[in-house]
Order: sequence, then structure tokens, then C-alpha cells
Amino acid sequence: SMTQTALVRGHAGRSTLPAPLTIAAGRKHTAETILRAWFEGKATHTITAYKHDLEDFALYLSRALGMSPPMDVTTAVGKLFRQSSPSAHEIVLGFRQYLVSAHLSAASINRHIATLRSVTTLGRMLGMMTWCIEVSGVKLEKRRQTAGPTVDEIKAMLAATSGDSEAETRAYAIVMVFFTLGLRVAELCRLNIEETDLQRGQTWVLGKGRKEKELIPIPAATVEAIRRYLVVRPGPQRGPLFLTRGNRGKHTDGRLETRSVLRVIRELGQRVGLHVWCHGLRHAAITVATDESHA
Repeated sequence: SMTQTALVRGHAGRSTLPAPLTIAAGRKHTAETILRAWFEGKATHTITAYKHDLEDFALYLSRALGMSPPMDVTTAVGKLFRQSSPSAHEIVLGFRQYLVSAHLSAASINRHIATLRSVTTLGRMLGMMTWCIEVSGVKLEKRRQTAGPTVDEIKAMLAATSGDSEAETRAYAIVMVFFTLGLRVAELCRLNIEETDLQRGQTWVLGKGRKEKELIPIPAATVEAIRRYLVVRPGPQRGPLFLTRGNRGKHTDGRLETRSVLRVIRELGQRVGLHVWCHGLRHAAITVATDESHA
């Protein structure tokens, strides 16, 4: 009804809105409350990535200070927050140098540094300290190659996995789904058998940042590839479309994980002498789609 959709106005309304930060009056922020506020509203996989970055930082700071066992993230961030501005910047510059010497990619180094910049900015905004980290990232060596493999290269990959074992049919179907549907790796992993109608050639996909799934068509050749896989796919014909082989997965339903897909694609590329990654297949699909629309 209208009253429900109308904005809640007035003092009474405001009191029911969620408090963004639950800090009792007179109590100071801690590294823990800052981190909690910082993770608020971020997607799960984003939080996972940021936590990895902060764990790397905690390990670095522990080693730099000769602390064993190493500090946890909250303790390390708390220690950083308590430094003077010059000291904090010196620590982060040291961390950047450490990442460079560990031969991380520029993109990865920059994300680590951006994570610290972001969390210290929030700390400063909430009165933990008067500075925030201003260390910039490193220069990207070159523009990351975004062009995916060519159609011929994809045909070579498909030819290299033409067997009818579970591993081969799964790899073949994965390449076909990536290339013809232009999915992201997480979208591919989320596909379910019940939501994939092979008779009609369509499936429901939950896109990035989308609240609802959308129905997208599957070309006949890809339907055929999925059918070949389903013949040898173990277990009941429901749940995740692509399953992990053996019981290595962390998902109880055996759903294939993004890491495994990345490995499958990389190994398949190596068979035909290519450096291929999942997003490259998506780019190849999108490029082909735009070329066809101009033809």
C-alpha cells in the first residue's frame, strides 16, 4: 500500500530506522567496531577478498615486529590505528615493498593498499585517529589483456576435450556455457539443473548485482554439451548443474567452486598452448556477440 512505500517521516519514524553503528554513548571505537562497520553492507566474496588482504598485512606487521605467533587482523589493524601518521605510513610503505618483492601482480598489490586506505579512512572519519593512509598503489605494468581467445582457439580447446569421461564432458560443457552464454564464473557455478530447461533451451541466471534471476536462451550446441555431461554426471539429477569430482568441495551439495573452474580452464588452455582464463572466455563471447550484431 501507499503508506508502506511512503518514506517514514517525523521523529517517531526515524527512531525505527536501523542504527548504522551500534556504539554505546561515551564508548570509544575500537579496531573491531571499525572493521565491523567497514564490512557492513559488503558482499560476502568482497569481504573474503578484503580479509585475505588484511591477513597478509597482519602477517607482515607481525614479522616486521618479530612477533610470534602472528597477530590476528583485529590486533594488527588496532596497532596500525595507534601509530602516528609518519609511523603508519612507514609501515604501509614497507608492506607495499614486501608485496612487490613477493612478485604479486600490480593489481593485487594495489588492492591490498586500497584495502588499508579504505579502512583507515573510516577509522579517521569515526575519530580513531587524525590521519588516513595516503600511500598510492604501484603502476600497472601494462594494460591487462582483456581480449579473450579467438573462435579458432576456443575450437581447439573444445577439440582437446572431446572424450566422454566425467572430467572431459564437464570441461567441454563449461567452455561451451562460458563462450555461448558469456557468463561470469560465479554465474556459471550457480547454475542449477531444476532451473535449466534443455527441452526449451533456456536457463535462469543470477547476474552480478542482480536481485532476481533472468531467463537466458541456451544455443542447441551448448544444450547438447550439457546433455553429454549429464549422462556421466554422478548423483541425482537435481541441484547444482556442475559438480566437483570426488568429494573435494567445500559445498555440501558438491557444487563446483570458482577456483576449480579457473583451474579446469587454465589446464585446458595449456593443452593447446594458450594462456586462458574464465573471464577471457566471457570477453570472447561478448566480442563475438557485438561483431555479429554489426555484421
